[in-house]
Amino acid sequence: MTIARFIYDNPLKNTDLYFAAKFMSHDPVAFVEFKRKKYLVVDVLEFGRAKKQAHVDKVLLASDYKNNVEIRKGNPPDVANIMDAIFKKLGAKILEVPGSFPLSLAEKFRAKKYKLVIAPSPFFPEKSKKGAREKSMMVEVQKNTFKLIALVEKTLVKTRISGNKLLFKGKTVTSEFLKELVQIEAIRLGYDLKEGLIIACGDDAIDPHCVGSGPIRPFKSIVVDIFGSSQKSLLWGDATRTFCRGKATPELKKLYSTVLQGQEMAIKSIRHGVNGRIVHEKVLKFFDSHGYKTGLLNGRHQGFIHGTGHGIGLDIHELPPFIAAKDCILEAGNVTSVEPGLYYKGIGGVRIEDLVYVTKNGCEILAGYPKKLEIL
Repeated sequence: MTIARFIYDNPLKNTDLYFAAKFMSHDPVAFVEFKRKKYLVVDVLEFGRAKKQAHVDKVLLASDYKNNVEIRKGNPPDVANIMDAIFKKLGAKILEVPGSFPLSLAEKFRAKKYKLVIAPSPFFPEKSKKGAREKSMMVEVQKNTFKLIALVEKTLVKTRISGNKLLFKGKTVTSEFLKELVQIEAIRLGYDLKEGLIIACGDDAIDPHCVGSGPIRPFKSIVVDIFGSSQKSLLWGDATRTFCRGKATPELKKLYSTVLQGQEMAIKSIRHGVNGRIVHEKVLKFFDSHGYKTGLLNGRHQGFIHGTGHGIGLDIHELPPFIAAKDCILEAGNVTSVEPGLYYKGIGGVRIEDLVYVTKNGCEILAGYPKKLEIL
């Protein structure tokens, strides 16, 4: 018996659903793929727009199958009754659903004698391969990411060092102040940062996901990691640069140079068919050979304590690929970050990140920005 692929969710939250139908809605809708035809089920308030915008074979009006109920309300009996009528008309009794499918709704379908099969993740593996159009859009998103990093750097250039503080127009520069500048500019660029903004200095910078707080100090590493999505395409950008306002210590300079060499090594190693684990292990061994050990040091985890990169597209973390300790074969069309880092208490944290597009013979960096540590 032919299986119907079925998603019921909010396209703003479920990128598989958006990928399948190319339709954006703030409320839940239903997507069905059956016998190579795609259907989108919506309520009357979305019907006209869906017919114009959705990339499906047919848009179905929920009220045509069950009067006086709305599919967007999310009430399991209503949704189950609407979709039961549609599945009966199509002749589908086996439903393949994503792992995030609502349990309460699954029970309603089982009660109606449907067989539910949980599909492997990702629901649409082809989502991880970007064509020329998606690649071009991701370049634009990444350019906006670097515009925001440039804003941080230009602001730091204009600061004055006063003892253990940085002053901008007479006021102490803080992580919060820099993040506010970035957030305002992101709105102008149509760039949704959500929670994707790290400006971490000093001890904050040795924790990779610490967003940073308080004064930005001179002569310390400042990790600026910006990851957000385009409000137009919903595709993500992600980039990191590490700065130091004022002269860096010899230890910080060496740490930065080592991370930069590690990133360049990783980028040169990436191509179609390469195992991401091998790329990650190569960087880890390189750091180790230069005296930067990874592990539990002085009561905390230090060194290269995260992966080399992650797939990215409609999701900030998209699988595959994942360049880390697990096997993962990179394929042409994947977009992945390359972001090695080293973190040591007393020296600082350094991370450098770019996005690359995997090709048959190598990879291409999506947009670019200078890599330099000191702002003098």
